[in-house]
Amino acid sequence: MSGHAGTTNWQAQIKPGDKVYVGMSGGVDSSVAAYLLKSHGYDVEAIFMRNWDTRDERGECPSARDYHDVQRVCAQLDIKCHQIDLVKQYWNGVFSTCLDVFAAGQTPNPDILCNSQIKFGVLLDEIDRRLCTRGAWFATGHYARTVKTRPDQVNLLRGVDRRKDQSYYLSGVSGRRLSRAVFPLGSLIKSQHVRQIARDARLVTAEKEESMGICFVGERRRFDKFLAEYLPQREGDVLASNGRVIGWHRGLFTKTIGQAASIPGVSGMNGKWYIYAKDPVKNCMYAALGRDNSLLFSNNITAGPAHWIAGTAPEFGPDNRLELDAQVRYMQLPQPCVVSKAGQVLTIAPMPIYAARALICFNQHIR
Repeated sequence: MSGHAGTTNWQAQIKPGDKVYVGMSGGVDSSVAAYLLKSHGYDVEAIFMRNWDTRDERGECPSARDYHDVQRVCAQLDIKCHQIDLVKQYWNGVFSTCLDVFAAGQTPNPDILCNSQIKFGVLLDEIDRRLCTRGAWFATGHYARTVKTRPDQVNLLRGVDRRKDQSYYLSGVSGRRLSRAVFPLGSLIKSQHVRQIARDARLVTAEKEESMGICFVGERRRFDKFLAEYLPQREGDVLASNGRVIGWHRGLFTKTIGQAASIPGVSGMNGKWYIYAKDPVKNCMYAALGRDNSLLFSNNITAGPAHWIAGTAPEFGPDNRLELDAQVRYMQLPQPCVVSKAGQVLTIAPMPIYAARALICFNQHIR
């Protein structure tokens, strides 16, 4: 993510009276985003995206509860509220893709996919088509910022609140789509500002707890049991690095790289074991003893195809190398690295990498 410095103040992006659609989830963050936009005089309307159809163990639909909260906040702010049903698109664009990756023994990131394919993809298109407002601004409660580099292009910057920064989850969105995005919370600290703004405005979501679960799983279900409803469970061996069988698993999708191996036959055996590799052909996992075991780390990572938010790759040196910061998991501290490019494939080194999920690179000087 690279480019030149520019304006990061979201209020400088839009003019008074501009139409802004704000994606609302029923939580305090998107509620405050809508409140800030409304209080600054913009023409605000809310969008609630319905992307999953399920009920929890009590027979209640979390999506219906969230939409009810959105409607209550919209009534407080006196703004229109639209619900857009994207259940089919989410199934095809996110959930089905994730199942294929899990079935291959790998670990996808549904949130990155949802933002790139649905929230800043299909949803933006549906807003333009249904509400006939092509090119209107689209705001969310993400803790991130943008800096404009060209009229239809931006760079993505980290949120000021590094404990809530969500630029990692927005890393798959194109710069063209982000050029329409507004992030009112990007310069705020949640613990100091956002909750207090909600309380001062007497928003009904001011004290609502954060939702931490993946939307299609919820917060009350075990993830591996949920996946077992959609993927066949093929039991296999768990092996130590010397090839000795030390336990068994209920399917490659039930554990991810770096996860503690609470597996029948392994737990309590001379300490805690962690998964460091999988073999889909042999349907087996490999575990190492101890969280700091060297087998759990790598000094480099190869990833591709590369997605450059700016639309084109930054200028690499004559040896096709570039110094950047890299992050492979949410909330991981960025680490300096050297990026080597061969076509659309990147090789990152040297840095100790533990349990990579998605490889995100940041320009060290633009944050």
